[in-house]
Amino acid sequence: MRAVRASSALCVCFLIAAAAWAGTWITPEFSLSLDDLRGMTASLPADIREGVLARPSAFLGLAGKVLDQPADLFVLVDKQHPLAADYVPADLVPLKTYHLRTTWPGLLLRKAIMPAVLEMTAAARRDGITLTFSSTYRSYEYQQGLFEREVKMYGRETAERESAHPGYSQHQLGTAIDFGTISDGYEKTREGQWVSAHAWEYGFTLSYPVGYEQVTGYRYESWHYRYITRPGAAMQREFFGDIQQYFLEFLNDNRATLEQMRLRQGSGP
Repeated sequence: MRAVRASSALCVCFLIAAAAWAGTWITPEFSLSLDDLRGMTASLPADIREGVLARPSAFLGLAGKVLDQPADLFVLVDKQHPLAADYVPADLVPLKTYHLRTTWPGLLLRKAIMPAVLEMTAAARRDGITLTFSSTYRSYEYQQGLFEREVKMYGRETAERESAHPGYSQHQLGTAIDFGTISDGYEKTREGQWVSAHAWEYGFTLSYPVGYEQVTGYRYESWHYRYITRPGAAMQREFFGDIQQYFLEFLNDNRATLEQMRLRQGSGP
């Protein structure tokens, strides 16, 4: 039986290699042709699409690493894709347990991302920077109250640019962090500059970059970062113009296809 399985595995590997060598597939890891990738990237901005198609093997190599990460770390939450009102991450933990600097008591994040949080915090400290955590997980109800207050204080038009409706906030995921002062001046602080330069190395990327309000739905927020894993952050920087929205939209639209067309070489029945 083992001999039969080994023989079958060798046959699969041979067929995969043969198809790739024949030019049908881009890489042996995915049964995808360049035409398939053209279709998958059709909705991306032209410059980003051209970059992907210029280096399809490298693109799919990073895609494979992203698919190895937990899918719930890439859930698309924006003005068109809400979370359920009763959605609460199962692994929330208090930041006070980790002796991090916070501006409010009771801040929570998902336990799954805490190793990256602590590694980033330690790296910043080695550079003389103490990261300040100002807002993290928010429940549906908390976000509802926050949005209503923004409307009363600034009017609906301004509130729509700066605050999410309940269910539409990345903070409900438990993987988004507002750092420092939560103000426009944050980008000019030493902490803000350090986070901008290094957060991606630990899997955190800026959600709402300057000049992309028409894409993200929100004005520039230099303080708002979301954890999308190290492979996700690398893929965003290398192939999506370092725009989180483009990366998450692509993954949301194509993850099922990528998983279906991914080939596990040498795997048994």
